[in-house]
Amino acid sequence: MKTFKYETHLHTKQGSACGRAGGEEYIEPFFKAGYSGIFVTDHFFGGNTAAPRQGNWFDRIDHYCSGYEAALAKAQEFNKENGLLGTDSEFKVFFGIEQTFDGDDYLIYGLDKKWLYDHPEIETMRHKELFDAVNREGGLMIQAHPFRLRGYIQAMHLHPREVHGVEIYNAGNNPIDNELAELYAKLYDFPVTSGSDIHWVEFIPNKPDELNIGGMEFDTPLRDIFDYAERIKNKEGKILR
Repeated sequence: MKTFKYETHLHTKQGSACGRAGGEEYIEPFFKAGYSGIFVTDHFFGGNTAAPRQGNWFDRIDHYCSGYEAALAKAQEFNKENGLLGTDSEFKVFFGIEQTFDGDDYLIYGLDKKWLYDHPEIETMRHKELFDAVNREGGLMIQAHPFRLRGYIQAMHLHPREVHGVEIYNAGNNPIDNELAELYAKLYDFPVTSGSDIHWVEFIPNKPDELNIGGMEFDTPLRDIFDYAERIKNKEGKILR
């Protein structure tokens, strides 16, 4: 039976200062690796963003969203050239955000560019304010790699009342980081996700049967980002690792 795999945690060089690949570079390699779509989750203004730290709000958001928009445009071109438009095999690109609070990172799904234009206060929102805003939009807030401890991360912070779920597999983690995240999710009975946290194209497998780098797998294609949010909240989907 055909299934549908999606990369849920991806960075572009347009939106993330640590990104090494443009959003447009990911489409064909992920399609060839057997994926049905990607979520572009560049670092927002609380983290390692490539967007300006100061200046006109709309210009900053335009810069921030440019990696996603490059990926989306390339996917539309790719789907048209390969006769995939309107089929279950159409490659999809979804918009997400990775926001950082004191070293702890959260993947946000359900807030789009227009929402960002209209809500400059997001830049100073703390956990609960952001969680409440995501809830109002019917979106999803996932704590990414909660037990990662690196030189640039001084402490781990957990906020179990202000999260919908936990990323329990991250391809950039040490194995113990993922194991602790999975234990944490089980203790709180959280919905769980998986993602590669990819920053460069060379990390993508060359063939569909090679080792997965992360992501979520479903029996049917995702309709939109809110469909994804609802499925994760309902604990649907298979973890890829």
